[in-house]
Amino acid sequence: MKLKYLNWLLILIITGACEKENGNDLSGFDVKTDGLTFKTGEEVTFRLSGNPAQLAFYSGEILKDYNYKDGRVVEPGSIQMSFSSRVQYGAQPNQFSVLASSDFNGQYNIDDIKAATWTNISDRFTLGTDANFIYSGVVNLDDFLVEGKPLYFVFKYVYDPSAGLGRSWYVQNFSLQSQTELGLTTLIDQSSAGWQLIYYGPKEATGRSSISATAILLRANAANTAVYTEDWCISKPIHVSSLDVGPDWATPIKGYSDMRLTEYKYVYTTPGNYRATFVAANKTANDNEEMVKYVDITIVP
Repeated sequence: MKLKYLNWLLILIITGACEKENGNDLSGFDVKTDGLTFKTGEEVTFRLSGNPAQLAFYSGEILKDYNYKDGRVVEPGSIQMSFSSRVQYGAQPNQFSVLASSDFNGQYNIDDIKAATWTNISDRFTLGTDANFIYSGVVNLDDFLVEGKPLYFVFKYVYDPSAGLGRSWYVQNFSLQSQTELGLTTLIDQSSAGWQLIYYGPKEATGRSSISATAILLRANAANTAVYTEDWCISKPIHVSSLDVGPDWATPIKGYSDMRLTEYKYVYTTPGNYRATFVAANKTANDNEEMVKYVDITIVP
C-alpha cells in the first residue's frame, strides 16, 4: 500500500514538473517593443518572454480589439444615397422624380402609398438628360432619419397625356450606404432594395415599366393613350439602426504543440493609436490560467 502511494506521488510530481516545463506557469510572460511609435507598413516586433501554452493576439484595429471580445454594437452613422439614370425618347418634362418617406405604413397598394408623406428630393441629385447614364452624385439624407422608423424610397414616373409624349427613364447602380466606425457600409443596393412597381390609373403591366436585378425601366403605355397614369417604384423598408456584429476576434499565434515563441511581427496599414493585446493561457484539465499583456502604440504615416 505504501509503495502504491509513493508511485502515485511520483506521478503527480512528474506531471506537475512537465506542466511547468511546458509553460503552465504564466508568471514569466511579458511583451515589449523597441519603441512606441512606428510607421504604416513598418514591421512592429513584439518581443515575448515566458512560454505560455497558448497565445493569441489582438492588434487593436476595428474587429480585432480586445475591448470588444465579448461583442461589438455598431451605431448608425450618416447615410448617403446615389444612383445613375438616363432618359430616351418622347418630350414630356418633369415625368421622373425621387421621393423619400419615413411614415409609409408598408402596405404596398396605391391608396396606402398615396396616404404617406413623401418628400420630393429630386433636386438633390443630378439626373440623366439623354441616352447616356449620368451619375447622381452622393447625397446625404440624415434629415430623413427618424428614430424607430424605417425609410422608404420611390422612383416615381408620371404620364400626363396633355404634356406631350412619354419618355423612357432608366435607373441603375442604386446604393444607400452608412458611414460607421467599420467604414462605409452598404445598407441596400440595386438588387437588394426589394423594388416593387405599383400603378395608379389604367397601366399596361406587361411589356412596359419593369424591374430587373440590375436596372429599373419606367415608361408610358405603348400607345401613349390619353389617360393619366403613375408608376411608383418603391423600395423595401430600410432600417438604419444599431447593429450587433458579434465579438472581435483574436489571431491565434501559438498552440500547445508549437515551439516557444520569442517574438511576433505585425504590420499596421492605417495611422492611429492602437492597444496591441496578447492573451496568454494554460488551459488543462486541472488548470485554467490566463494572463493579458498589452502595448499602446502609435502608427504614423
